[in-house]
Amino acid sequence: MTERTGKKIVVTGAGGFIGSALTAYLQKKDEMVLGLGSKELDVTDKQSVAALAASRPGHIVHLAGKTFVPRSWEEPAQFMETNVFGTLNLLELCRIHQISMTYISAYIYGPPEKNPICETDAVRPDNPYARSKYMAEELCAFYAKQFGVQVSIIRPFNVYGKGQKEEFLIPHIIDQAIHGDCIRVMDLTPMRDYVYLDDLLDAIYLTIKNVQEYDVFNIGSGTSYSVAEVVELVQRILGTEKTVECRNQTRKNELNNVVADISHAGEVLGWRPAHTLEQGLREMTGGCL
Repeated sequence: MTERTGKKIVVTGAGGFIGSALTAYLQKKDEMVLGLGSKELDVTDKQSVAALAASRPGHIVHLAGKTFVPRSWEEPAQFMETNVFGTLNLLELCRIHQISMTYISAYIYGPPEKNPICETDAVRPDNPYARSKYMAEELCAFYAKQFGVQVSIIRPFNVYGKGQKEEFLIPHIIDQAIHGDCIRVMDLTPMRDYVYLDDLLDAIYLTIKNVQEYDVFNIGSGTSYSVAEVVELVQRILGTEKTVECRNQTRKNELNNVVADISHAGEVLGWRPAHTLEQGLREMTGGCL
């Protein structure tokens, strides 16, 4: 077992897909961890956040927030309130009590000018969710520069793994491949950089062990796959040959191809993904075979 950090680690958003997995991951590392879901902590409530000081955290991994891009178009104000002001409240806690933070952001670059995309490339958030995450990032940068709050920002690309809700693409495809009469998707052409959940957890842990004054890290696989390729791979792994029906519906502000440049995380954190897409899908579908 690797050496413990010796810090008490608070995980906000611990009831979510990544947060619940991270809490279990840290417990397996024998870390002192306090996982707080939305029932235990409302990040928009200043008093609730301030009360966290009593637990004497040494590091906060901030995951609490509203996610899912389509919903952000319907509830933009709620996304801004939770993702921006919730982060501000936690940064204030970190400023006052000298706590370091890992902030889990998102893909915020918008339509890329080139691939692969590195952390210094132009940021053009093109949906309310991405905009709210970028505004929170800007607060992190400001608190780091002006108040000395130590912050590592992780920008995960398309995360997938066990326990992910079926409203997301890969669980949706797997569920249909197992239980459906066919596989229905909106569009077969968009290409994404998919990163397996376990690889993201490794990256987060490295930012806890190697606290930065301020830095930003892309976390992806460095390779992109189309929806059609994902469907084909899932069917090959599961041994199914179901008909694929495509509605040919393009999402608002859809991106054609996205690839992460992950070299910075490798250079600073010593991180590399351990899973190819096929390996991740095989682990994810293991309980279904």
